[in-house]
Amino acid sequence: MQKVVYSVTKVNKDEKLKGVGYLIDGNLLIASTSSKGNPYIRVFEDVAGKCHKVVNTENEYKGYVTIAYENIHVFNKEKNHYDTLDYVETTYFIWYKFID
Repeated sequence: MQKVVYSVTKVNKDEKLKGVGYLIDGNLLIASTSSKGNPYIRVFEDVAGKCHKVVNTENEYKGYVTIAYENIHVFNKEKNHYDTLDYVETTYFIWYKFID
């Protein structure tokens, strides 16, 4: 388990998550809060394998990670109910730096 400072940005969006997290078995674990205010641990899998070392630095890494989501509930405003999407992929730009 290695402690890191991270920045996670959804590609083509202005949403950015940043803070202190942990790199465990190549996965980035960060603390998050749900839309209802409940805390949970968010996992970005295989970050260590998909992020590459930043040039001229000692312990900074960056890269793109695509995450697949299944059975996503999306609100349809026209029909005023929720639809279920079978499969959605989202790409994130991830930067992290080891700290200790």
